[in-house]
Amino acid sequence: MPASSFIDTAGLRLEFTRHGAQALATARTTLATLPQRPAELVSDSVLNGSEGRPAWHMLSRLHAQGRDGPSSAAASFLHAEHARMAAWAEALIADAGQPLDIIHLGAGGSETPMLALHTALSVLHAPRCRVHWVANLDGATLDAALQASDPRRTWVLINSKSFRTQEVMRNAESVVRWLGAQIGADEARSRLVALTSNAEYAQQRFGMPMQQIFRSLPEIGGRFSLWSAHGLVLLLAFGADVVAELHAGALEMDRHFLEQPLHASAPGLLAGLSHAYRVRFGLPLLSIGLYGDAFSHMPLYLQQLLMESLGKSTAADGVQPVAVSGPAVISGVGTPVQHTYFQLLHQAAVPVFHEIVAVARAWHGRHAEHLALLSNALGQADALWNGKDASSWQRELQQQGMAADEALRAAHHRACPGGRPSTFIWMRELRARELGALLALYEHRTVVEGWLYGINPFDQWGVELGKTLASRIERALLQHDAQGLSAETAASLDYLRNHIE
Repeated sequence: MPASSFIDTAGLRLEFTRHGAQALATARTTLATLPQRPAELVSDSVLNGSEGRPAWHMLSRLHAQGRDGPSSAAASFLHAEHARMAAWAEALIADAGQPLDIIHLGAGGSETPMLALHTALSVLHAPRCRVHWVANLDGATLDAALQASDPRRTWVLINSKSFRTQEVMRNAESVVRWLGAQIGADEARSRLVALTSNAEYAQQRFGMPMQQIFRSLPEIGGRFSLWSAHGLVLLLAFGADVVAELHAGALEMDRHFLEQPLHASAPGLLAGLSHAYRVRFGLPLLSIGLYGDAFSHMPLYLQQLLMESLGKSTAADGVQPVAVSGPAVISGVGTPVQHTYFQLLHQAAVPVFHEIVAVARAWHGRHAEHLALLSNALGQADALWNGKDASSWQRELQQQGMAADEALRAAHHRACPGGRPSTFIWMRELRARELGALLALYEHRTVVEGWLYGINPFDQWGVELGKTLASRIERALLQHDAQGLSAETAASLDYLRNHIE
């Protein structure tokens, strides 16, 4: 294989051996025409045009540096806030003496990446506290978290960039009422922690101590925010040293991204191939398979990162439409996911492109099972790429004694056309450093792909309309008045009024 078929960086190896020469050439040619923009992510360049902001998530990594006055000041602020937060977390854990209950209230990017990393790191390090995750407006989930928590040892993390996220604020109000009923209102307020870029409003709304408000910046988008104050839960659960390793892996990937031309960088080529399959070859669907239960909460985060960033139909200038935007993403954990949607990958009429994440070295003592896991990952990739045609199946079935006409019919059902491309992403080990590099890889890949489509990957206005309508509909449900709502929603409300109580 040519050396250009592999990229080794930050403890990861990317294999591009299961792609056609045309797809790789298209990706590299397209990337070569794109301006070299990664350095804009560590400057005061306005990259989020619809909100008039830079994109400063890379500056949240420990030891990251800005390229101009505003970005350098932002990096200094973020690092100082991280140090303050880490010191507070260590003191809280040390003073507690026994595990605390942490109720984590977040939604979207203020929950999915932290949950994904908490799950992965928990197989390596015993968490120092019990974390109860509440993201949905599902009363059963909230009740379960409260029932599992000892109010005498409970702390509440309210994780919201704006401190106006509907789900988070509603759940926070419920938790504060519960905690106040158990230990008193003043003591309950002392157990609240805000993770936000809207510190004054957070303090005004809930009255927690100012020293327990840890600040992010408006220039850091939610799905890119785990490196900032929004990642406090990881400091509480695993400590400053483990979190520093996450940041070190991400920073190593950042340096690769900043130093290499896009057509030769790991994030660039991932993005270029995805763009080529969507635009040049018309493939609508990307699959990401992650091999190992340590990744069990990673699919939701990757789906959010890619589809919330790339699901746009208006160009970054806010005027021009775009003909094609990012792919729909399906994702799951292998081997179980092989029994869900992999049938579609192998035999659907419209091909799908695929990415596989696997870890070379076992993180447990069952070496034979780990080899079997990796063999499955490789076997699926080879089957997708090389396939097995009907004539090969027919010969094999006849050799097994099946009649020729029956073998012919059976062969067509079994035939896999192949030619379904996949990229292998190997992690050298399952460690905090490699996990940090993996998430930074996907962040950068998402940003580059947005640039290739000509869209803004840092906003998500489509999500806001549904939230606004939900507030109107809730008022209509409470007031029994559907005036001003769509006819379709009014019909639904007629049904609900008869069945909701």
